[in-house]
Amino acid sequence: MVRAFPSCLSVLAALLLAAGCRSPQPALDRQETHLAQELATQWQTAQDLPAAALTWDEALARLHAHNLELRADRDAVTTAHERLRQVTKDLLPGVALTGQVAQTITQLGDLDGDDASLSLYAFFNIPGVLQWRVRHYATELEFIRAGWALELKQRELTIQLRELFLRSSLLEQRRKNLALARQWQPADPLAAALESSPPGLEREATLWALRREADALQSAAAELLGDSSHHWRLLSATLPAIDYSARPPAIDDPAAFGRLHRRLQASDLEAARLRLRGVKLQYWPDLSINLSGPPLYQVAGGRNPGFSSDQVFVTLGSSLNLDLRGGIAQQLRETKRDFALLETRLREQNARLLQQLRQALDALTLNTWQLRLTETRLDALRGLPVIHRPTRARENLERLLALDQQRTALLLERAQLDALFWLLDETQWPPAPASAPPSR
Repeated sequence: MVRAFPSCLSVLAALLLAAGCRSPQPALDRQETHLAQELATQWQTAQDLPAAALTWDEALARLHAHNLELRADRDAVTTAHERLRQVTKDLLPGVALTGQVAQTITQLGDLDGDDASLSLYAFFNIPGVLQWRVRHYATELEFIRAGWALELKQRELTIQLRELFLRSSLLEQRRKNLALARQWQPADPLAAALESSPPGLEREATLWALRREADALQSAAAELLGDSSHHWRLLSATLPAIDYSARPPAIDDPAAFGRLHRRLQASDLEAARLRLRGVKLQYWPDLSINLSGPPLYQVAGGRNPGFSSDQVFVTLGSSLNLDLRGGIAQQLRETKRDFALLETRLREQNARLLQQLRQALDALTLNTWQLRLTETRLDALRGLPVIHRPTRARENLERLLALDQQRTALLLERAQLDALFWLLDETQWPPAPASAPPSR
């Protein structure tokens, strides 16, 4: 018996070690070593990334498949779906299996089957009928809204991807314009031109700026596509045509414009209304149902007492909160104020959105006129003959760079104005799959 006690302590110590009750430092060291090896491999790979050209459709497919923000939103839809299913699963009977061994500490070496007991329990309870209905409604609302939030995120990232294609196209055009300006440079060696020629210095600074912009575009493309394994070349010729200056959107058509925006606002209002309803339901009596009984199967001391239905009890309970202290009333007043504030905030949000849309339509008209004038001036400047006078060459280069920068700014402004309409234009987006709740 004396020898058995240390043996039991040894078994207990082994179990504690197996359960991971040790210092975390060795595990942290292993994780750090693994990450260091992985980073070293990635660094070697990044030194010579293979080039890959992407059309618009290919880039969009990669965005949907690998973007981490979309993955997080899809996971949110899955989580909301599982929560909705769990509300119904919680009504199923629960089962628990318990086992224990009891013996005095001085007789640990004499353990046998009579010292062990095993019990199988089943339990069933509904904590509150009203609470269950509110919980089911809330999780169903969460599931529907998560699907709409995913759809909005897909639209926002698609618009960002199109702007990235446009920036890549503008970068290539600016490089071509800069190469064209070389014909106006004096016929001196490059080093001498850089030392003495302001146009040469200006062109060199622009080249470095374009290089930094190209690096920024690569980082943005890798983040949007969720893939840093290639040097991406975006083929802007495959971009879809989006031009709301020539075809204004049907803002006054609810079915064709702003439906997703209204749906998300409606979900916010309904969630606030549900919170208000939940506070009011605290005044209502609720009904709870509980089914309890002896273990379905039990063995203790080598004996099975059996199961008796006479020991099964159904308990119905109901409670009514009289709120003598006024806590629920205070909570109700606060919730009503929050609901009224949300209604006002959404109303003002819509008013500002409509104002932005009206201003954007006017800005598109002005932008179109400015862009047409800038393009005309650029075409005229590109057609100038070769000039060998340094002063005039510098003037032409400055004009070219200024017009090129102005054209880039106008095209990016136009893309941002179009994005405001494109995000809300339901005719430009494929219908999203229905976010129907699972069958009960």
